[in-house]
Amino acid sequence: MLQEILTEEMIETDVECETWQETVKKAGGILVNKGKVKEDFIQKMIDTVMQFGPYVILMPKVAFFHGAPGNDVNELCLSLITLKNEVRFKEFENQPIKCAFAFGAVDSEGHMNMLKEVAMLFQDEEFLKLITENGSKNRILQKICELKEE
Repeated sequence: MLQEILTEEMIETDVECETWQETVKKAGGILVNKGKVKEDFIQKMIDTVMQFGPYVILMPKVAFFHGAPGNDVNELCLSLITLKNEVRFKEFENQPIKCAFAFGAVDSEGHMNMLKEVAMLFQDEEFLKLITENGSKNRILQKICELKEE
């Protein structure tokens, strides 16, 4: 499933952002531009962080922005941006991120299935190095394909 959703058009590398909110807008903008979510979903992802804090930082330097499943999501979707420079959550102890996923689901089942697949990706040290140390888009995509084959 992940290989069909996190495709070349859903990944951007070396993106320049100043704030985590801008990072959400750029990662979420990919989803909006591809018709996967409505524009309101971007604000929903920002509101989720403001309400619950930076729990979206799943591991050092990796953020996983999302909002609750709902009508502003057209289909299960995931985007990834790698950041040219570190971005910090100034409101939350200055925690740094170097890449960000934006995730949308139409229902709870799709939400949980995608989280399981992403969790498998995060177990691969080479993948984590690629997304946090400015790996190329081609290499990131290749690694996703390799992990799917295992």
